[in-house]
Amino acid sequence: MSTPNIGWLYYKDYLRVDTDPARIFQKALEVSDEGSRNKNFEKHFVEKNRSILSQMFLPDISNHLSIVPQERAFSLKTTYPGLTLGTGYSHETGELGEFKLGFFFDHTTGYPCIPGSTVKGCLRNLFPQKECKDIADKDEKYNYLAFIIRNLPDLPAEVISYNNLSEEFDQTNPVERKQFIDILEREIFDGEYPDRNENGSIKTNENKIVYKPIGIYERDIFFDAYPISTDHPAITKSTYSNSNPFLSDDYITPHINRSRPELSPFTNPIPLLFLKILPKVTIQFQFDLKNGVLTKEQKMQLFRRILLDFGIGAKTNVGYGQFEEGFKERLKHQQTTGSSQMRSEPQNYTGSITERAILEGKVIDENNKIVKTIVNGKELHVRMAVGVCPPKGSLVQVTIAQLNKKKEVLLVRFERELK
Repeated sequence: MSTPNIGWLYYKDYLRVDTDPARIFQKALEVSDEGSRNKNFEKHFVEKNRSILSQMFLPDISNHLSIVPQERAFSLKTTYPGLTLGTGYSHETGELGEFKLGFFFDHTTGYPCIPGSTVKGCLRNLFPQKECKDIADKDEKYNYLAFIIRNLPDLPAEVISYNNLSEEFDQTNPVERKQFIDILEREIFDGEYPDRNENGSIKTNENKIVYKPIGIYERDIFFDAYPISTDHPAITKSTYSNSNPFLSDDYITPHINRSRPELSPFTNPIPLLFLKILPKVTIQFQFDLKNGVLTKEQKMQLFRRILLDFGIGAKTNVGYGQFEEGFKERLKHQQTTGSSQMRSEPQNYTGSITERAILEGKVIDENNKIVKTIVNGKELHVRMAVGVCPPKGSLVQVTIAQLNKKKEVLLVRFERELK
C-alpha cells in the first residue's frame, strides 16, 4: 500500500520526531520561555495535521472493508457539519495545536469506519428495551417503531391488524403491539426467539415470555460501516490542500467553569480541535440479516429509516452524524418499496406532545419560516427555528422546541430536509 495508513499517522506517528516519540517533549523541556515552547509544539502539530488532512480519498483502499454483496448494504450521505466517532479514545497531550479528541480507524486500512457494535448499539437505542428500568420514553419508542413498521414494504395487512400496529392505537400502545416489538428487538439484538408450547402458543413463565437462543449462524450480524465515496469540493487552505477530501478539522468551544458551574455561561470558551468526516461523504452500512419476525429486506428498511431520523456517532445533539440519501440510494429505495413519487405532505404525528418530539413539516412561508405540521389529525402552522429556511414546499423533519401550558406547539426546531 503506497499511501500512509491514516490511523497510524493519527495515533503512532503523531508525536514522533525523526521516529522518536520522546524527542518533541525533550526539545520542549530545553526551552525555558513558555511562548517559544508553545510555538515548538504548535509548529510540530501543524505539520502532523497537514499530513493527515491532505490524504485524498482512495476507493481502492475503502473497498477492502466491503464484505457483503450490495443487496445486503445501503448507503447514506453525511450532511453538514459532518460525522465524528471514537471521541472517547485518548489522544490529547494537553499541548497547543493538536487534535484533542480521539477518532476510530480500521486497523488494517487506516480508513475511518463505524464499528458494527456501534451500529448495533445505535439502532438498539431506539428500541424500548423492556427489561431495562432506566430507559425513558418507552411509549414514544413503541409508537415510533410501530409507525415505521406499518409503512414497511410488503408487510401483510394481517400483521398490522393482529399486532395493533395501526395509527388508531398510537395513544394506547396495546399489549399486542408491545409484545410484537419486544420479540423483534430480542430477535435482532439478542439472538433469541420465543419458546413455544406443543400447541404452538408462546411459552410464558410468571407472565413473561420464555426465550431460547437462535442458532449462531441464523442470527443477524452487524458489520463495520465505512466511506465509499466523497462528493465534497476540493479544499485549499493556508495549512493544507486536498483535491479529493473526506476528512477535515473542526472546533468545539465549551465554556465550563468546573469550580463554579453557575458561572459557566460567562466563562471564556476554550476551542478544542478535532477530526471529522466531511459532509457529502457516502457511508455504506452492511449487514447479514435473516428472515424472522420481519423479512431481512424489511429489517434493512427499518435500520435505514432509524439512521436517517437519528444519525450515528458523537455529538448528534448538535448536528453531527446526520445523513441524507444520495440520488442512487433514493432510486434504489424507490425500486425496493415500489414508490415512484416523493410525498408532498407531512405525516400525521400521533405520539406524545413533549419537547424534542420529532415531527414532519412542510414549509409554507419561506420568508417568515412557517411550517405546516399535522398533530393528532389537526393542521398547525408553526414558526421554525432555522438559519436559512428551505424553499417553500419542502418537507422537513423538525423537533418540538417550545410548548405552552396547554401543551400547544409554539416553536419547532429544524433538523433536516427530507429527501
